[in-house]
Amino acid sequence: MDDQSCHCLLCAAPPTYPEESWDARDRTMADKIRRYGWNVTGVAGDPTPDWAYSTGLWHTLRAPEVCVFGLPARLGMRIVNVVGNLLRDGDTLLDGERRDDVLTGYDVIVRRVHPHWYRGFFGAGIDFCRRPPMPMTQIVWPDRAGRFPWEPDADPSNRDAQPSLWLLPDDHPPSRWTHTDPSAG
Repeated sequence: MDDQSCHCLLCAAPPTYPEESWDARDRTMADKIRRYGWNVTGVAGDPTPDWAYSTGLWHTLRAPEVCVFGLPARLGMRIVNVVGNLLRDGDTLLDGERRDDVLTGYDVIVRRVHPHWYRGFFGAGIDFCRRPPMPMTQIVWPDRAGRFPWEPDADPSNRDAQPSLWLLPDDHPPSRWTHTDPSAG
């Protein structure tokens, strides 16, 4: 991302957006970002699988936000925190990079999320950041045999559990993710 500035509520606060005017969700996120450097939101998906994502990594570290899909929300939140700690320690995330330091016993692959998907999956983060696109990366995990969702022999349940958010919707294979509006309801 070329623009290194941050436009979040913390950076734009008084007088533009006085903290007293923030809703409870934004105040809670701001408190966690001030204390820990970022906030992690876990989403209980229905009818999709759960997902988790960060808000504040861009504000604190000028590092991309992180998301993971298809695992129980609490596990996804732990994975997001593992990646956040790596970034805080000076690591970087590169699109297409295979990593062995995120999920014990398995490699993961980092993919840059296309901004088209932001509003549907990361609404609270966008509301806090105020201006998309903040950079977002997806941590993609393999099936038990180490195969990633796009590989021909990957477990179909692994493939269906994780959207391919680096693709535009028209290029995304048909799945529950392309037929559901996660921001509705």
